[in-house]
Amino acid sequence: MAPKKLNKKPLFGRKAHHGSDSETEYEGPLNMLTANKSFKNKAYKNTKKNKNLKQILTLEREQSYAFDVPTYENIECAPSVRPQKKYCDITGLEAKYTDPKTGLRYHNAEIYQFIRTLGVPNVQAYLGSRNAAVVLK
Repeated sequence: MAPKKLNKKPLFGRKAHHGSDSETEYEGPLNMLTANKSFKNKAYKNTKKNKNLKQILTLEREQSYAFDVPTYENIECAPSVRPQKKYCDITGLEAKYTDPKTGLRYHNAEIYQFIRTLGVPNVQAYLGSRNAAVVLK
């Protein structure tokens, strides 16, 4: 017995025939909302009801944990043994270098050239953003 031929919709839209069969183009963009999804069960009904934000917040407030249950708020640990990562003051990328004149951290030579053009107030502003500014009295 021969297998049944399935009539499936094409994923990329309707076929537009121009001339011969070898010249097949698809019209329109891919629309996943209307595409045939064979993996979805059409008879499925969702039994869960959505909760609004107010309900979620009240449920969180009602939950009370015992003091011996670890949560993110009460975990205490020793400081890390690894050295702290240093980030570029200009770009925020990981800094490999430090300018000896200004004390600014930088990522590469291009940023170093930019640091060379900065004035003293700008350098102090960048250093102040990471609480490393020198306060002159």
